[in-house]
Amino acid sequence: MDKLDSRREKIVSLLKSTSMLSIKALSGMLQVSTMTIRRDLEFLAAQNLVHIYHGGALYNPHFLEKAANPNDYFLQQQTMVHKDEKMAIAAKAAGLILPQETIMLDTGSTVFYLSQILSENQNLTIIAWSLNIIEELVRKPQNNILIQGGIYHGETQMFENNQGTDIIKNSRASKAFISARGLHSSLGVTCPYHYEVETKRAAIKYSMESILLLDSSKFAKVCSAHLAGITEFHTIITDAGIPREYEDYIKNAGVKLIIAS
Repeated sequence: MDKLDSRREKIVSLLKSTSMLSIKALSGMLQVSTMTIRRDLEFLAAQNLVHIYHGGALYNPHFLEKAANPNDYFLQQQTMVHKDEKMAIAAKAAGLILPQETIMLDTGSTVFYLSQILSENQNLTIIAWSLNIIEELVRKPQNNILIQGGIYHGETQMFENNQGTDIIKNSRASKAFISARGLHSSLGVTCPYHYEVETKRAAIKYSMESILLLDSSKFAKVCSAHLAGITEFHTIITDAGIPREYEDYIKNAGVKLIIAS
């Protein structure tokens, strides 16, 4: 975890334990400028983790409410869960990308971490449809970015194109990096919201190689929207916590398995 993430997690922890703190107090506790604290709080407020008031902030106690339903996908929460595993998976995924490739980046917290570590010097063409990922990509101006717009869904930060995912269908990519919420040996690969499915399937269809990024907590889990069968993916990247039976299942299906350590 880098200093920026560590400091922001510390801010959340401090606000949880004390309920409310001033910007000046946080600045003193963390030994950084008040301007740095203001930027951190603006970021955390955008993630719905804190509420900012004049001169300070307080923790948002409703942040984890949506986690009560296991079929809900609350992106801001998921970004903080299994973070080390997701970052390791993202690093493995980044290692597969070649200079000047055209790639597609799906929604999801692991794909978000991939967008953060993409090289600025590979001259990539990147097709994306998730707000938080697009915000990361625009910080790397040497890459070309194609944005799939449409109806915005706040829980996933995804743009759903109601005109048939035009940009994706009119493009071709060498690799598509796809997220999901569950992989079950009988019921396939699933995600929480049905509106996600068409875009994800289009990305798989119009890419030479589809790569599923899935941390080990997602195995043997099922969500309501069926995305694909396992053999529709060329590669699955996960972490060392993958259950042995699923490791065998993936290999027996003829799908390449990469385990990030």
